[in-house]
Amino acid sequence: MHKYNCNILPLKLDEIATAATVCAAAMNENPLHIKVFGTNPHLRHLRLKRMFPALLTYVKRKGELYGAFIDGNLIGVIGMLPPNKCQPTLRDMLQLLPRMICTNSPLGSLRLAIWLGTWARIDPNQPHWHLGPLAIMPQWQAKGIGTQMINFTINHCATDPLYLETDKPSNVKLYQRFGFQVLATPTILGVPSWIMLRPNLYVSPH
Repeated sequence: MHKYNCNILPLKLDEIATAATVCAAAMNENPLHIKVFGTNPHLRHLRLKRMFPALLTYVKRKGELYGAFIDGNLIGVIGMLPPNKCQPTLRDMLQLLPRMICTNSPLGSLRLAIWLGTWARIDPNQPHWHLGPLAIMPQWQAKGIGTQMINFTINHCATDPLYLETDKPSNVKLYQRFGFQVLATPTILGVPSWIMLRPNLYVSPH
């Protein structure tokens, strides 16, 4: 399998729309997205493309948002919310939720609220970097891009634990290779999910 080297750079505001397209394509077949945004792949993709700009703008405003580029083309996205900033404030919720809910059907919006509310309640109290979204265009998956993005994140956030959620078993195995441990396995809307934490392995120099 041929490996590719990518450049990981901070995303600009005018790149949010492209980043949303990357996330929608990468996550269109995620089990929870199918449950929340519908079984029609084309409609689900459109709904995700409408939702992700709000989410990515929030991540960029509250934390850090990076893109993986090859030959100047954006092919991957990684968001990182810093310690003590991953839980949205009431003001954040008032700004974010209406923009996310209006992209879906009423039933889908209810399911979205149940899903995100469940993950929010599990979020640990200890300081941590909250990762997500982590997305790679389908045609660039399994080419070493994910490994580079995860290693970048580990190095960038070296002094605190890393925390994430996923609903794909294949992702669980990938993250375990980098030291992530499963904290919980909640079933949400009938769909299994995994809550994972990578402990702080940083040793302060003396």
